[in-house]
Amino acid sequence: MPMDATRNRRRVAVVGAGISGLTAALRLHLSGHDVELIEADETLGGRFGVGRLGDRPVMTGGKNIGRRYRTFRWFTSALGVDSYESFGYNASRVKDGRVLTLDSEKRGQTLRNIRRMGSARDVARLAAMAARIRMDESNRFLGSRYFGTISRRHDDAPLAAYFGREMTESLIRPMVIRNNGAEPDEVYPGTFGTNLAMLLDHYDQLAGGIQPALDAMARRVTVRAGARAESLVVNRLGRVTGLRISERGAPAQVSEYDGVVLATPAHAAAGIVAGARPTMAERLRRVRYFPSTVVLVEYDRPVFTSEVRALAMDDGPCSNAGSYGKEERHIVRYTYSGRAGRLTDPTPELIDKLTSESEDLLVTYLGAPRATRLNILVKHWPAAYSGYLPHHPAFLRELRADVETLPGLELAGDYIQGVSIEGCARTGSAAASRLAARLAGAPA
Repeated sequence: MPMDATRNRRRVAVVGAGISGLTAALRLHLSGHDVELIEADETLGGRFGVGRLGDRPVMTGGKNIGRRYRTFRWFTSALGVDSYESFGYNASRVKDGRVLTLDSEKRGQTLRNIRRMGSARDVARLAAMAARIRMDESNRFLGSRYFGTISRRHDDAPLAAYFGREMTESLIRPMVIRNNGAEPDEVYPGTFGTNLAMLLDHYDQLAGGIQPALDAMARRVTVRAGARAESLVVNRLGRVTGLRISERGAPAQVSEYDGVVLATPAHAAAGIVAGARPTMAERLRRVRYFPSTVVLVEYDRPVFTSEVRALAMDDGPCSNAGSYGKEERHIVRYTYSGRAGRLTDPTPELIDKLTSESEDLLVTYLGAPRATRLNILVKHWPAAYSGYLPHHPAFLRELRADVETLPGLELAGDYIQGVSIEGCARTGSAAASRLAARLAGAPA
């Protein structure tokens, strides 16, 4: 390592091992710093939801990687994990007894089906937003100039009031439930670009899942699993110099660092900064999160077809059912989210009942064959999805001003650029780059 790099090498902490934290940790590691990755769970990956279905490794959380996910693809490529297979975007909705499918590989059909989902006014509004997203990459993420204007003009009322009832029920609701776990009356127009952008991409999946990338990260940085960051350590000059960390429930001990990235959900970051910046903590606690339960079931035969690989449900606990992979249509991912799907006690008995009801709906809507369950995996997140805030761009500006008062601290997470895998990767990379730049200019 060059002498200058050795001289500027610092000890830094990244709290949270979801995609925001993993990307931040890798960026800081490649910048020449000693990185500790602090994770409260025993495994890395956060809401990737790594687990096992029978004898095979699976992901119960996000796993579809857009072709425009440049930061996340940099992350996997830098780790030597860059084998992808096409998945596409395939989602269906039942309207007036008819299955309408949106498929990234069938643009003409998709556009015709969108036109059937709402009034000419709503289709025009949607088209105008889509055009802005295509013209300017920043509109895919929270806080852009265009959606900041939408926010100022329309965020005094929820998204349900921005689009008409027909479009809201047919298209908007499935999108925001899938991406935010929220109903259209719980999210706002100024953040809708993050949802619409996901409809405009084509998706791949990692051929070997995320685990090889997690293993590669664990070889590059120090991982402290089962460790919970409780609060910041701030010196008399107001600079962050460490964290108080509890290891597996033991009394918290101080660990010294030259810089800290909090790559956690907003409510977790609030708890860590509360002692040093109560106002900042209160601001972070305003960000809404919604629960989700995912049930992954392996069957003895395919349930979906190559033409229809996912189905959004109407108003029931199961908001969406979809095949695990393009060629793995015998594995179905049932998602319970939205107002009717917010499970508080997902007991085996309740999961069995809800899964049976969802299977009946697939038979009714798709003519899916009756199949026998072979294996089942359940993952419940009490706070799975961020629903952001009304006037979210203003919130982000105020939060950035808060962070500027604590040198040595950076924030990353799903509430800063968006809940997509790419939004999280971008915010982790940006936080790490800002911290690395400040450390390079700070005295050793």
